[in-house]
Amino acid sequence: MKISTSFLFDRATERMSKIQNKLATTQAQLAESKQILSPSDAPDQAAAIQRLKGEVERQDSHMRTLDVAMRRYTAEETALSASNDILIRLKELGLQAANDTLAPDDRKAVSVEMKALRDQLLSLGNTRDDSGNYLFSGTRVNTPAFAESANGDVVYQGDQTQTRIPAGVERTVQFTRAGTDVFSRVVRENPDRTTTSVGFFDALDQMIDGVNSSQTGKIQQGIADLIQMHNSLTLSQAQNGSDQIVVQSQLDVLSETSLRFKSTLSEIEDLDYTEAVTRMNKEMTAMEAAMSSFAKISGLSLFDYIRG
Repeated sequence: MKISTSFLFDRATERMSKIQNKLATTQAQLAESKQILSPSDAPDQAAAIQRLKGEVERQDSHMRTLDVAMRRYTAEETALSASNDILIRLKELGLQAANDTLAPDDRKAVSVEMKALRDQLLSLGNTRDDSGNYLFSGTRVNTPAFAESANGDVVYQGDQTQTRIPAGVERTVQFTRAGTDVFSRVVRENPDRTTTSVGFFDALDQMIDGVNSSQTGKIQQGIADLIQMHNSLTLSQAQNGSDQIVVQSQLDVLSETSLRFKSTLSEIEDLDYTEAVTRMNKEMTAMEAAMSSFAKISGLSLFDYIRG
């Protein structure tokens, strides 16, 4: 069998080209810190990587939504807690004003503090979250929940629409709240056994007026109204706390799921540096050996044997 010089050159060039391509791939992997540089390198793994990335993004998107909800719930909790404290103080003042030993001027002084507390409640009703959205306007998040008219009446400007967000498998939690559900109307029983519904702030104003003018009937009615208001706010606090527990639980689940997906993705996609560096050193040694042997073989000729 005769081996031509061109055959030797072709075989040596082909071998060095293969080694060089492998070396270039390894160097690119090290630069990118990835095992797979293009989908054509490993179609099955590339498909798995894309699927896992989609799952991670979906989990992260859901977590971002729930994080926003948690921040909103925290702001609500603060506003509800402060409102409840004010109602407790208003009830204390109402009981004080109902005392027959209190002079009219003393009741007027009490009504001044009650009016200040009422205004503070109105301000809490228009609390915003960290995005600047009103908490108790329903879906009209850019509109203050309550506004005071020129004659002093308080009007609700939000809507009754409730939006819910998913928080687990087949479970949702309330995201927006109507101000009238939190600062709810009171129901009064009339002497003829019928009932009358009165707005939250209207009831407060009537009580304050009763204290200011020393009208015992209005004061007693106001104390009864405050009990209803307190119960309603306590219920809203309980609902807020329940929603926070559900959302936090779902956040924990999503965090663990996302971590698992990311771990699996890392196993498929990320490069083993130790193995890659060892492989690169082997390929560089093989490249040097191939180039050295080719240089020696290409330098040989028939005259070298004749001279020998």
